[in-house]
Amino acid sequence: MASRTRRAPLSDRGALWNLALIWVVIVVGLLTAIGCVGYILNESLISYNTCGARTVTCGDAGWYSSMGLTFFGGFAAVITGGAFGIRRHYRASGVWYPLAGLGGALLLTAAGVVLLKTLTRT
Repeated sequence: MASRTRRAPLSDRGALWNLALIWVVIVVGLLTAIGCVGYILNESLISYNTCGARTVTCGDAGWYSSMGLTFFGGFAAVITGGAFGIRRHYRASGVWYPLAGLGGALLLTAAGVVLLKTLTRT
């Protein structure tokens, strides 16, 4: 049976650059999550303004579900990805984990917009 080949850990300098890059991606991810929450807030205001102009009533489910999904889910995705990336920065390139968290925040924002538009029928 062949043994699995293990990668050598990164050098101290490589691990330091990797960690710095991970922190840059985490900060960009948190700023993106704040921007996503702002985008959902704007879309919510537009949707409920449209609901107010029509005779159809819109419930609060669109607001609460989309805002919760984007706010809590987006920040949780970025922070979790960052934590996994920091944990792996000596063994391999951990930058992929915060990038995946950033992508998760963007996907949750898209799901929040779809949910908002579906529940408010706008």
